[in-house]
Amino acid sequence: MGVPIAWLMHRQDLRLKLLAGRGGLDRDVVWAHSIELADPAPWLTGGELVLTTGLRLPADAGACTDYVTRLTKAGVAALGFGVGLSHQQVPEALVGAAEEAGLPLLEVPLPTPFVAVTKVVMERLAQQQYEGVVQASRVQPRMTRAALRGGAQAVVRELAVSTGTSVVFLDHESRVRAAHPPDVAAPGATVFAGLGSAEPTTAAVSSSQDGVTAVHQVRVGPRVHGRLVVEAERALTPVDHLLLGHAASLVALEAEKPLSLRDEQHRVNGLFLRLLLDGTVAAPLARDHLSEAGFPVRDGIRVLALRGGSPRQSLQTVGEELAERGLPLFGRVHAACAAVLLPAGHAATAQTVMDGARARLRSCTWAGLSDAHDLTDGPAALTEALNAASVAQARGSQAVVPFESLAGQLLAATPQTRKILVTLAEAQLAPLAAHDTAHGTHLLVSLRAFLEHNGQWEAASTALGVHRHTLRGRIERVRGLLGADLDSAHVRAELLLASSAWQESGGSDRTG
Repeated sequence: MGVPIAWLMHRQDLRLKLLAGRGGLDRDVVWAHSIELADPAPWLTGGELVLTTGLRLPADAGACTDYVTRLTKAGVAALGFGVGLSHQQVPEALVGAAEEAGLPLLEVPLPTPFVAVTKVVMERLAQQQYEGVVQASRVQPRMTRAALRGGAQAVVRELAVSTGTSVVFLDHESRVRAAHPPDVAAPGATVFAGLGSAEPTTAAVSSSQDGVTAVHQVRVGPRVHGRLVVEAERALTPVDHLLLGHAASLVALEAEKPLSLRDEQHRVNGLFLRLLLDGTVAAPLARDHLSEAGFPVRDGIRVLALRGGSPRQSLQTVGEELAERGLPLFGRVHAACAAVLLPAGHAATAQTVMDGARARLRSCTWAGLSDAHDLTDGPAALTEALNAASVAQARGSQAVVPFESLAGQLLAATPQTRKILVTLAEAQLAPLAAHDTAHGTHLLVSLRAFLEHNGQWEAASTALGVHRHTLRGRIERVRGLLGADLDSAHVRAELLLASSAWQESGGSDRTG
């Protein structure tokens, strides 16, 4: 935004006269500055109308050429030379140098004070700013109405038409979602490279010989929906940037609407899941609610539990994976884990969902899946899933661990109980291991076979490949060494668990 030199020349009250640089009449003046230094360049920023009486300017051609060169390099818009004081007319050498450089040179007559020129420029700039505010106040409501009627595409069209630019809306994966004119090409990678950052925090501008590109991020809080890209053949005005920011906000709100509805639905579903897993919701009500939400309940339910990382982040990521498979998210945070409801008939979905979720989750996550349950067995399903997830974490398994695969292994697989069982094994089975090592016997393996076959002599001896009388003799020796009542089911169960823990911890390697 600035005051065109041609506009100044039409102000009859200023009585300005163009002496050189006619080709630069379309330049914009952004400031009028009276300065009499021989080298004013250090105090200039570009776009100024420099006003001087030539008080310190020698009239020779070399000095005039150097003066004009310094002004041109500083990017001034024009030079105004006041006559009637130090110079009765503008030096011919200065006129020639200005014409050679293409710098507009204006003669300011003695009756026209520099302050009058400055005042006209400042008043026009203020008027333009006001006109810009008025223009923005008219365009913004049109943009808002466009957003209500036509969404992102209508907002992009209104922005492009109002600013006379090309506008493209790219989503977070850089795909074109809206554009105007419709045939405008998506900006290439070189455009974003010139911005210094592919994901600017708010906005960035890049200039080249082809024009100007402005990028404004479309976001709400930490959630980024994409970028609005404006391309113009001219410099963008403050009004253009204001409208770009307003358009980005409208597009962000448009993108947030379905997400807000989804987040609210997830919140309601999470409250319902809490009731279901607490066992406080009746089966008919649960069936109706799940069916209306598009959740298959014919085969019952399963619970998927996830350990590790942020449970809420896990819920969000798993929810996105389920949405891609046409399933609603019923999830909640429980005991620092993420618990997700799955249809019982979709057991295989659990692994594919976790594979997709792990690709986006930054931390390690371990998953356990419950058995299939009726709607009234929510608490049991949750307990199974949490136990299976604990086993997955203990194993460091990237596969989903189904609870049904842990039959007979759960106590030994859980770190806390395994530690207790190993301690028990060390206390109870160490005497047998020492006897086997010292005498070359096979008491440990015989005891395990006896226990695993529920005390059935024939089956246990066949599994060992010995006569049943041999096995009886070995078990009697075990009774004597341990002082244990092997006729008791409780004692046999405890010894079987201890034997399993002993074997898994490597204790069996010490039997010789």
